Parts: sequence; C-alpha cells; structure tokens
Amino acid sequence: MAGPTGAGPTGAERAAAPLGVAAVDLGATSGRVMLGVLEDGRIDLVPAHRFENRLVERDGHLSWDLDALWAEIRQGLADAHDLALVRGLPGLASIGVDSWAVDYGVVGPDGDAGDGALIGEVVAYRDSRTDGVAERVAQQVSRERQFALTGIAQQPFNTAYQLAAEDRLTDLPEGSTLLLVPDLVGFLLTGRRRTERTNASTTGLLAADGEDWKDELLDAVGADRSLFAPLIHPGEQLGTVRPELAERLGIGEVPVIAVGSHDTASAVLAVPSPGTGPVAYISSGTWSLIGLELDAPVLTEEARKAGFTNEGGVGGTVRLLKNVAGMWLVSESIRQWEEDGAHVDLADLLEAAAAVPGDRFRIDPTDPDFLAPGRMADRVTAAARPLAGEDEAPRTPAQLVRCILESLAETYREELHAACRLAEVPLPERLHVVGGGSRNALLNRLTAEALGIDVVAGPMEATALGNVALQCRALGAIADEPGAIRELVRASVELEEFVPGA
Repeated sequence: MAGPTGAGPTGAERAAAPLGVAAVDLGATSGRVMLGVLEDGRIDLVPAHRFENRLVERDGHLSWDLDALWAEIRQGLADAHDLALVRGLPGLASIGVDSWAVDYGVVGPDGDAGDGALIGEVVAYRDSRTDGVAERVAQQVSRERQFALTGIAQQPFNTAYQLAAEDRLTDLPEGSTLLLVPDLVGFLLTGRRRTERTNASTTGLLAADGEDWKDELLDAVGADRSLFAPLIHPGEQLGTVRPELAERLGIGEVPVIAVGSHDTASAVLAVPSPGTGPVAYISSGTWSLIGLELDAPVLTEEARKAGFTNEGGVGGTVRLLKNVAGMWLVSESIRQWEEDGAHVDLADLLEAAAAVPGDRFRIDPTDPDFLAPGRMADRVTAAARPLAGEDEAPRTPAQLVRCILESLAETYREELHAACRLAEVPLPERLHVVGGGSRNALLNRLTAEALGIDVVAGPMEATALGNVALQCRALGAIADEPGAIRELVRASVELEEFVPGA
C-alpha cells in the first residue's frame, strides 16, 4: 500500500508489516552477516553467513585481507536476501555495516568502488609500525593537549599514530580518501565516501564534541584535511547499493544506512537497560570494553592519567570506557594449545576452570605485552604472579584460564569504580555484559562477586541487534524516542542475571 505521497509505505505501515534488514558485523577475528527481522514488537536475528577474519603478512606489515572480507560480505548479503525471501519478505529493506575501530584503507581518486580502488593494504592495529610513534607525536602536541582536544586515550594503535607512521601519505594522488573499515565497506557498496561519527571519534583526531577534525592534530601526524570524507551521523542514509552490484547479488538497489559503525557503539545501543541515568556495561569479546554511557565527555587530567577514553555513541551519547584485553587472552591461548597438537573445547575448558581452586594467580590484563598475537599461553604463564604464598605458575590450561578470568573480574571492579569516580556518579545497581563474553557464566559470576552488584548477561549478539535496530528506526519502523530501542531489545532476547552470593 502506498503512503500519502505515493512514494511508499508510511512509517506506521512499515511498523505494522514485517521488515528484514541485513547487518554486516565485522570483528577482529570473525565476521558475520545477519538477517534482522522486525515483527510483532521484537527483533529476530537469523545468521546468514559467518566467516573468519585473519591477519595476513603483506609488504612487511600485519594487514587485513580486504579482498577476502569483501567476498564474504557479498556472499552474506546474497544469503541474507534469500533468507528474507524464505521468511516471506520482499527482500532486504536496508543494509548497515559495523566493525572494529581505528583501522583504515586509502581509496584513490579514480576508483569506481571496484577492483583497484584501494591504494596499498589495510594495515592492522596490531602491527608494530606504531611502536614509539605516540611519544614522537607527543613532542609536537602534548598528551595532555591531545586528550583535552579529543577525549581519546593515547593507545599505541590509534588512527592518529597509524597515520604518523604511514608511508603512503606523501605519494597519494590528489583526491584520495581515507576511509575507516566500515566506511570502506560502505564505499564498496554504494560508491559514496563518508565517515561515520562514532568510529571517527576513536581516531584521536576528532574533536571531543564530535563536530569536526582538529587541524592541530592533523598537522602533527602529517595528514591533510582533504584526505578525510565528510562526516555522517548514525541513522543517516549513506546511499544505495550500486546498480551493477545489486544486479550481481540479486538483492536490489537497497538503502545502505550509517549505523553506529564502531561495533561498540552498536553494542552499547543494544544494552537492555530499563532505566535512566548512567548505564554501566561491558562489551565483552576480543576486547573487554568497560565503562559508563554518559551525556558528555570527561576530559579531566585525572581521566587521562587513568587511561580512560571518551568515544562517541548513537544519539550524541558518550562512552567513558577502558579497554581491557578480554577474551583475546583465552582465544589466543587456545590457539597456541591447538597449534601444539591439543584439541580444546571452550565449554569443557571453562567447566574445568570453574572446578579448580581459585585465587591462586593473577595477571594484569591491561599489560601491553598481551596486545600482539602468538604463544599467548606461554606469556600469561610467565606473567602470572602467585598469591597467598604460592611459588608456582599455572600448570594446566584450566588453571591458566581461571587465572585469566579472575584477573579480568578484578580489573572490571577497579575500572568501573574508577569510571564512576571520574564521572562523579554512584556505582550503578547493575552491570550489563553484552557480546560473546556474556555467555561466559564463570566470568559473569566472578564479576558479580568482585563488584558486589548484579550482572545482567545478554544479548550475545548485541552489536548486530544495535545495528539492526538503528536501521529499523531510520526506516520509520521504531519510534525515535529515548529508550525505544532498548525496550525492543528487552522484548527480543532472554537475559541471565548473576547475583552476588547466590
């Protein structure tokens, strides 16, 4: 049924009819394309295509295999379209893309969003090219000044420091554009060059209010303002799928909507908090991102010294958070054991870790020595310090994983208390854990005990849910009101609560 203008259904009509959208959700170790179906007041997520995302060695750098990722994304979109048809939908109503932060590609001026558009590789944040670069940039703009301008912690992998280490900038043809990973995928889909604000906020180059790039910092890292695409807000339409690509995939020229393209922005949007005021969360996956959702950044020198960062969220919110290594420590340890010939099942390993005695060893999960891949179990074992007079290191995988999880739980306690102190707010009554780590019952229980507050676990697919929900709101199928998306999430998922002492 046409709306009043004859251009299509109204928002109310869309809300009444089932709606299917595709969420392209790229993580640092895996990716997925999910079909999100909004129907009867809830979102149903259906996996369309899952795939690995592996680092590769290219031109002496750890890089992302963009060609492989792009092939998997195209397959996933075609599969999502087919799933929509199976569900009785007319196809995909829109597409949204999110990914990890800080990494980028450079697109040449004559690229047509096809082969050959990319100049060089998409170098990964775990590459060593930024070693010592933060110190060099700080000689031009002090660390204190950088934080006051952007609110972003000076992590060695920040986009700013990657650009300062970049060897392509002086030879780029005029009209080249730097695009962060989700913006780069958006360009491949639509041919339009834009930079979505939540991801731009992580670069260490955007003003803390999210309004514009800071020329002082661009000059310090040697990047010309013309290299950056215009900014776009989450919820705005980026463009439509290029006609030739739409025909090849059989999906139609559907809209591509800018979501909270930093995956943590989408994940926190889907935190199922029932109330108002600061929301405490952990986006738990490869990284554990722990903090508070606030209305304004915390730009004090105390916050900088404590290592907190202020990232832009959907709807003008700010995520005051701390990066902790997270389940990367476990997954990389498992990878070492499997490379050494063992078969490791994560569920069995966590069950064994729950059964071994606790409070025997600790590590510092924030130690930069855990950033790089390779022989993680050996490094954790070497770093583990004994407690209560113990004089030995973890001897079994279960002991080592128990050490990692207990160390994470204690770090969560310290960092959440620090965030509340910096933001001058009381400790919330509950902590929401979203993402893949929300299914780690042992870690959730340890976290509840460490903090002394309830831990609410779920949704696991928070990033995809936030991505899908924002697309649906942009299409008029969800009310543009505070709390509407979180209410929808609560209606769409089952949550698990961990109570201290229970």
